[in-house]
Amino acid sequence: MIKCPSLSPSLSSISMLIGLAAMLCAGCVTDEARRQAAYARKNQHTEQILIAAGDADSLAAAAMLSIGPGIDPVQRLTLISRAVAEAPGRPDLVWLNVRLCTGVDGCSPEPLEAQLHAVDPDNGAAWFDSIGRAARRNDEAEVRKNLAAIASSTRFDTYWNTTVVHVTHALLRTKTMDSRTAFMTATGVAAAIVFPPYQPIMNACKGEFLKDPDGLANCRRVASVMSRGDSYLTELIGLAIAKRAWPEGSAEFMDAVNARRVAHYRMHIEGQISLKQLWRSRYTVRRLQLMTEYQTEQEVVSAEISSAKLNPNPPSDWTE
Repeated sequence: MIKCPSLSPSLSSISMLIGLAAMLCAGCVTDEARRQAAYARKNQHTEQILIAAGDADSLAAAAMLSIGPGIDPVQRLTLISRAVAEAPGRPDLVWLNVRLCTGVDGCSPEPLEAQLHAVDPDNGAAWFDSIGRAARRNDEAEVRKNLAAIASSTRFDTYWNTTVVHVTHALLRTKTMDSRTAFMTATGVAAAIVFPPYQPIMNACKGEFLKDPDGLANCRRVASVMSRGDSYLTELIGLAIAKRAWPEGSAEFMDAVNARRVAHYRMHIEGQISLKQLWRSRYTVRRLQLMTEYQTEQEVVSAEISSAKLNPNPPSDWTE
């Protein structure tokens, strides 16, 4: 009778496999470390060129590239402050200064927020961070005051399109990367910086606060302002607040539900378009042009969908 060989490997073969795996992993780690080191050197070189250029967009791009462990946050604040000084009337740069300041211990964002109020008084985002600070102090009166300020504004802008366009062009001027790499780099660093933490306003507009007539009215107006924000992220936060602030089944509640569905559908379709086109330089050039022409991310996405001759509205059988 012929015995079948055991399916369990011997201890020696197991040791050999473990040793081989260890060597392969060590090689992977070494290769990855080399790639990271090369990337860091290139990034540092690009940053040096940007700082040497000295114009507002280059200084802002340098501040935004200075991310990750080991980066001096004071240097980032110095660079973005220099950018604002070069172009004090640009609200997108002041907003970046606010965002970078809020991430550094000891930096007081209030004077920067006052500057943003002055250069862009209609933007409700300028009052946003004060809600979080007031909530941490348990200062309900201050929370209400700042919610009312956002409610009375006409827009909620994070300057998404503007930031990506300016940073991309600044990176291209360094001649250290091609258009696609510059665009993807600018998009990545902008996404990490320009959006505020939305949780404080979500925490403010819920529960007992919505049972108060003034609080409810302000949260409804805040929802309306944010749902017209310049990014899908801001819009979806506004729609989430609207669903809390209006009775389920009401016309306003259903409007929020439908608007969210349309937003998700367009983001889905645009994602498919981007996956097919992102690696092409021509797509990058067109995308930058659209972001220059339009103020909001939503307008850019709608233009992309129309250009692809696709339906901008979800079919009746489409599910999120």
